Amino acid sequence: MLLVLKGDTVRTSCGLSGEVLDIWGVARPWAKLRKEDGELAFFLRTDVIEVLKRPPVKKGKR
Repeated sequence: MLLVLKGDTVRTSCGLSGEVLDIWGVARPWAKLRKEDGELAFFLRTDVIEVLKRPPVKKGKR
């Protein structure tokens, strides 16, 4: 299982790809995905096979 974070662009085992909008759950980790055509999809995070793009790390104020 890959570590999936909010804002990642991922590809799932069923062929969906898009940006992760929300994640929740402990025993069954779910995520909300905005597909490339703008529609929303819900999937188990265990179905992710590849993280295509991860947003840059935001640095805090020093």
